[in-house]
Amino acid sequence: MKSHFASFVGFVVIGLLMSSCNTEQKLAKKFVAERPHIAAAVYFPESAEVKTEYNTQHGKKTEVLNGFSQDLFLDVMYNTYADAMKVYGVEVYVPEDIDNVQVDSVHWLVMLSRMEISGRITEYEDYLFSDTDEFSYKHLLNTVNVASWFEVNDGEWKPVLFCEHNLIDGFDSNTDYSIWTQKIDYSYTIDTLKLKDVYNYAVYLGKLYAGYTYDYMMNSFVGAEMKKQGYAYQTLLRYDPYRKQLRYADEDGFMEIWE
Repeated sequence: MKSHFASFVGFVVIGLLMSSCNTEQKLAKKFVAERPHIAAAVYFPESAEVKTEYNTQHGKKTEVLNGFSQDLFLDVMYNTYADAMKVYGVEVYVPEDIDNVQVDSVHWLVMLSRMEISGRITEYEDYLFSDTDEFSYKHLLNTVNVASWFEVNDGEWKPVLFCEHNLIDGFDSNTDYSIWTQKIDYSYTIDTLKLKDVYNYAVYLGKLYAGYTYDYMMNSFVGAEMKKQGYAYQTLLRYDPYRKQLRYADEDGFMEIWE
């Protein structure tokens, strides 16, 4: 009797999960279909908090941000963000009156309220394994950490949204076993970051933040509608504007910060 009951409960749980997933998909499709044209007033800050951290443990700091222009970085990121949002059907504009911005389901206000750009040295440990031994080699890599705080309003203010990513030296290693010395030969290459890589990173982040913004708004709608229908379970969805397809999230997006 117990095993039959357990099986019954299992089928019920699976059925509820499948029903929830189908509901999520339908609601997400509804969000996309009912909002083919969205206007978003988007503000990026005039400056970012830029710093180069000194690594006291290794007695060095990165030089990658020498000559860095935060104005250029922010301009590149804003323009890329605006272009990427167009692909989602969102037109970015600058309102005539910043104190009177229309906000509703198809008129959004998006503010990148704070951005920190930090140059630092990161220690990376490369592990190697053989049949009998384990080896590790430590390398110091240049890193540019970008942390961003967004505030979004579509008729009501959402929680502060946070996102953080690292741009790091390209690293690759290789091992070869020498039959002559019966030892493992270890070699590595480091593709050191240059300033142009940091500006190219602004392009990447602009596209990333655009997708995160749209997906967050879509998932907020789905979550609110599911709550009305009595569903508590929700798996985040991503929308591919090129293929016009939905998929379940396999990467991080914005993280909510409740204040």
